[in-house]
Amino acid sequence: MDEEDLVVLALAVVTHDLSIAKKMLHFSEDGVLEEGDMMEKLRLAPTELRQLLYKMQDANLAVQLGTKEDEEGNRLTYWRINKDLARSFLLRKLREARDYLLKRMEEEELGEYYVCAADPSHIRLSFDEVISRMGESGLVCPICGAMLEPVDRERVVTELKEMLEILNKALRSLEGGVS
Repeated sequence: MDEEDLVVLALAVVTHDLSIAKKMLHFSEDGVLEEGDMMEKLRLAPTELRQLLYKMQDANLAVQLGTKEDEEGNRLTYWRINKDLARSFLLRKLREARDYLLKRMEEEELGEYYVCAADPSHIRLSFDEVISRMGESGLVCPICGAMLEPVDRERVVTELKEMLEILNKALRSLEGGVS
């Protein structure tokens, strides 16, 4: 993955919009953005653009360079994209995701969970939560009334391991190791 792709990916992670991330990088001169130009080119409202820029700033992917007035007296605000920090930002995000998945895998291996048999997205309860609710409603989903069923831990752990493999491969690649 080349450096420009890393920058686009990092910006997309922050902005939650790959199209905007690509356009920001494409329209920036040497990594410098002017708010008015960006509003026009991206067709964003001023508050929307500033929210994106502040998110990028919070992630250390952008820094406000300052403001100046043009000939007509309009205030121009300039930002620089921190292209050099894209790799470290992505590494940090991938490590956070890996740590989360490792914690989740440990919980899955040690615990027992129950979901709604009709729609697993309704609720997910630990064994202890099911026991504490036994007097209230029994082993039924509080949303639709369907029975609760145990989660297939082996399937979930297998999926988590697969995700961890992919994450670790991406980490090795970003760290400069073999992919």
